[in-house]
Amino acid sequence: MTDSVQSSKSEIMLELKDVHSYYGKIHALKGLSFTVGRGEIIALIGGNGAGKTTTLRTVSMLKAPKLGEVIFKGRSINNVPPHEMVKLGMAHVPEGRRIFPRLSVRENLEIGAFTIKDRNTIEKRIQQGFEIFPRLKERQSQLGGTLSGGEQQMLAFARALMVDPELILLDEPSMGLSPLFVETIFDNIVSLNKAGKTILLVEQNALMALGIADRGYVLQTGEIVLKGSGEQLKNDESVRKKYLGED
Repeated sequence: MTDSVQSSKSEIMLELKDVHSYYGKIHALKGLSFTVGRGEIIALIGGNGAGKTTTLRTVSMLKAPKLGEVIFKGRSINNVPPHEMVKLGMAHVPEGRRIFPRLSVRENLEIGAFTIKDRNTIEKRIQQGFEIFPRLKERQSQLGGTLSGGEQQMLAFARALMVDPELILLDEPSMGLSPLFVETIFDNIVSLNKAGKTILLVEQNALMALGIADRGYVLQTGEIVLKGSGEQLKNDESVRKKYLGED
């Protein structure tokens, strides 16, 4: 299936071509094809088990596709090891944040810069993270595990930014957060996008995700069943009933 909903941007940064992925005998992704244009926010929505997280894991090569091809910035990355993806300009913020709870905020950020050798660059990136997330600056000596859920999400986000990625994969950034923190995280996503970052967003809060997305794809059991602009999907009757909680 080709992607008939074209990117609003001229340059395609990421493309999935007929991607199939398996967990044992479970066929998790069934011929997924879509594009992400440079500078876009793309939302992937769908119910539990739809294949959203598997899609991000496949893009970042944590789960290499069984069939099909993932193309990033014009080159196939099917055989690229996951740790090399960072050097290519991709950062993955996984579901559940996965910070280092026994390390301080600053130490977590330093680990995020593992590909950078220059200490001045590392410090500059840390300070940039503190500008985006001022609360982290206040807590830079605090252990990651003692932060609130929202603060841990900010830390996971800031850690991903340490490598100055071109494409950021975000998996359920609002999960378990208070409404205030959800608003803050989505404001940060929009700000980063305006600053030039491309975002591929997986999010259960479909209303928030589609509200900021240029385009979106609805996944169901590993297949794309609907696609369109964020506004089109937000106003689609089937999406409103199934994913936005409307009768």
